[in-house]
Amino acid sequence: MSNETYIQTLTETAVCGGSNIKAPMRLDFIRTLRETDAGSWPRVYLTRESGASAPLCFETERAAADKLNCIGIVQDPSEALISLLRAGPVFASVRSLCTKDGVPCDAGNADAWGFLIEYSVENKSQGVLDEAVLRASREGRGSLSGLRRKLAYLTQQAVPENIILRTFECIEKDSRYPWMIPDPPVKFAQASAYGELTRALAYRLSGMHLRLVGNKGCGKNTLMQSVDWVLGIPQYRMQGNAELDKLDLLGGPTIENGSMRYKLSDMLVYLRDGADVVLDEGNTIKPECADVLHSLTDEARQIEVPGYGLVKMHPSSSFTITMNEDYAGTNFMNEATIDRFTPIQMGEPETIVEILRRVVPTASEQSLRICDVLYGAIRNMIHSADGLEPEAMTIRGFIDALRAEPLLGLRLGLLDNVAGKPQDAYTRLRLTELIESMIR
Repeated sequence: MSNETYIQTLTETAVCGGSNIKAPMRLDFIRTLRETDAGSWPRVYLTRESGASAPLCFETERAAADKLNCIGIVQDPSEALISLLRAGPVFASVRSLCTKDGVPCDAGNADAWGFLIEYSVENKSQGVLDEAVLRASREGRGSLSGLRRKLAYLTQQAVPENIILRTFECIEKDSRYPWMIPDPPVKFAQASAYGELTRALAYRLSGMHLRLVGNKGCGKNTLMQSVDWVLGIPQYRMQGNAELDKLDLLGGPTIENGSMRYKLSDMLVYLRDGADVVLDEGNTIKPECADVLHSLTDEARQIEVPGYGLVKMHPSSSFTITMNEDYAGTNFMNEATIDRFTPIQMGEPETIVEILRRVVPTASEQSLRICDVLYGAIRNMIHSADGLEPEAMTIRGFIDALRAEPLLGLRLGLLDNVAGKPQDAYTRLRLTELIESMIR
């Protein structure tokens, strides 16, 4: 197969509009369009903030430096546009004014609410990537359909070509634990080409261990499940806590059939056999326990276990720590431990509409908007001077509420799954009051 890239250029149309709060310059821009001959209408500049679901529209690249210059929010952006914006800004042409329903209208129409834009989408058929998929299939790294699924995901997330090619060279084959390879129903979505997914893959392919830092619900575990799914590597998850001791990490003597023998911990067994170990809330374990990880996560990638012998980490295995620095009961990890893990700071999404829509595709747009407004209100309360504890936030709670909405209604679902989850009574009260003030 040729290594050339075949490009077919298509065009898409989208509606730009929005409220005066989110698009402060919308009405001024519409007024300008009305006063200008259609043949002289300007091109506009589309961009997308990290964590935001909808792209923003500006008159110029310079204007995009300040959100107060926003002239419109792209309504229901396509996956193709979102993918384009991960790689960088997009220029579009204004085609006509339109009503709130997206129906084109003339300049004199009093119902003109927004404007229609048109932009180019390149449909690429890249020979070099297709050849990488075929080669990986011939080498037994997965079925052709499964590998194409992975390629579609990586290209949609705008992962750079050199990292995609290296990924398909390194997809694990003949895993000892194929049933432990994750395949999350909703994969991690990054906001830009060099977002968390790209960096996590690049570091893993370079043999590094990761430390993912972020608040609850920011996607730490979804990211690692997506990475291990792409690489075809089994994943074993451990929950960190203050009670974890060295026996949990190393194993210990046991009696089998009347004789004493040493039984390795599950963690060491999986690291030896080619799995990724994910230690959730790694900053809750005692520092002396973290010392056990040092020889595993430095260049030696092995550990001498008293009573058993030397355990070597499989070349494909990796150790990942996730942590929330705001949780109660967390400790500062010692510098020697921190130095062995490459940190990725997980961004906090500005909006959860896209996340909720992908996980609960049956949810109505109205319910999604209510959840998103409530999410923003809770986030502001957490970050305020006398704010709530971080445990007040639960994206999973919003997901569960939307799933139960057809049977229970959104209000009751949110009261149970969002307001009812925190352990602190005062936090539950404030969340209950917030929800009841928004949904009657």
